[in-house]
Amino acid sequence: MKRVLAQNAVRLMLGGVTACLLTVVEIPNPVAPLSLVSEARAATDVSISISTFYDDLSSHGDWVSYRGATVFVPVDVPDDWRPYTLGHWVYTEQYGWLWVSDEPFGWATYHYGRWGYADDIGWYWVPGTRWAPAWVSWRRDREHMIWAPLPPRRDPDLISIEVTFDTTPDFYWVVVPTREFLAEDISVVVIRDEPEFVRIVEAAEPAGDVTIQNNVVINKVIDVDVIEKETNQQVTVIEVSETETPEQAGKLENNTVTVFEGEVKADPDAKPAELKDIEEVKQVQAGRKSKPTEDAATTEKAPASDEEVKPEETAKPEKPTAKEPAAEQQQAEPEQAAKPEKPKAKEQPAAEQQQEPEQAAKPKPKKQEPKACDPQTEANC
Repeated sequence: MKRVLAQNAVRLMLGGVTACLLTVVEIPNPVAPLSLVSEARAATDVSISISTFYDDLSSHGDWVSYRGATVFVPVDVPDDWRPYTLGHWVYTEQYGWLWVSDEPFGWATYHYGRWGYADDIGWYWVPGTRWAPAWVSWRRDREHMIWAPLPPRRDPDLISIEVTFDTTPDFYWVVVPTREFLAEDISVVVIRDEPEFVRIVEAAEPAGDVTIQNNVVINKVIDVDVIEKETNQQVTVIEVSETETPEQAGKLENNTVTVFEGEVKADPDAKPAELKDIEEVKQVQAGRKSKPTEDAATTEKAPASDEEVKPEETAKPEKPTAKEPAAEQQQAEPEQAAKPEKPKAKEQPAAEQQQEPEQAAKPKPKKQEPKACDPQTEANC
């Protein structure tokens, strides 16, 4: 444990472009520091079937069969809508930064499962069984905080997460000025101007390690001291109150946020009461005036039409091993995400530098164009 903490401390002080990826590290169960997390998890004895997602979310979007998985597509959202924008961040002692959604489906879609994007159906959510305060990766520069939804997992049997920046299209990222990071409605402070947005994303540096403690994701890669300094506000530590009723989750009152962390049991026989015709969903998406892939600086080729997007499963604790950053998409948790079609090429800025939200620079490598996905080997996917 001391060795893990020491290594993280060195990375914080030295920084550098050691590897353009975000890693989730499994930390052995210590005795005292994680007692809060242990108590919180011990209090969660409620379990639900994955069919709860199908039933509770059906009034807020369409369930469709898409590339081998049953996925949720929200309805009545603006053309420029994307995940993790309608709501705000709060800080908790147990889990770090936790996303509080203003959307009725947010209790599920931002804490279980992952979001992906495809040009033909738009943003879609793949259900998962593992709770987290938020399923995002982070980047930042001196004046901006930047986050993006992690794509659906590829390998359900491993616990470490790696997300290389060449495989995260620019339009996945949400950019806000650091001084506005504590805004109660993030959607009003999101930077949407395309040239400015691309410039910021391309120049930003990746954040550091997300950790897993007692099988719980801890989201503390953004330093509270940095936020307080840049916003000139004190960060309030929010208490977490658990509920046994999913529809009661997501409420924030009196500096206490209610969350549902119950176990979600996978059921291969569970299915939505009604599946929307995929062609109708595609027609809605085709009628949108704008799409995030338009003029996007970094996108990837969409997978073949017969390529599966597998639903997420409960991860099994396993000690992560070091991997070379050059190997694209060696993710343990992200599954094959549907990727948008590659638009016309634009000039790319210099490749990004990595930081642990906090690091020194090394020579910048040349940025390579994303390679086509090979479903057979899963290389570059």
